Amino acid sequence: MKTINVYDVVGKNAISMQSGEKLYGQIISLMEGGESVELSFKNVTLYASPFFNASIGLLLKDIDVNELMRRLKVVDISDVGRDLLNHVVENAIAYYGDSESVTKGINGINSEGGDHD
Repeated sequence: MKTINVYDVVGKNAISMQSGEKLYGQIISLMEGGESVELSFKNVTLYASPFFNASIGLLLKDIDVNELMRRLKVVDISDVGRDLLNHVVENAIAYYGDSESVTKGINGINSEGGDHD
């Protein structure tokens, strides 16, 4: 499993679509190469839905929710960040047509979460 330190990619503010696209590029590149990915949000203090839409939400266009649950681990994220991520993932699953897996997907992606700031 490869770890991506989100702070190193986008800094302390995970808010813009551009930053999300930057992170998405790194995640999808590793996943297309067969890697599992751990996202560490250590030192990230501000979150916004455009960031999560462009990074993690967009993954559901390319990767089945069950596969994403197996291959993506989110750690070191604050409760506020986790709540926002859950909302974005729920919307992305519904948008990409796998709404039956909404709750399962959200819980699977975040249950491995490690530290909760």
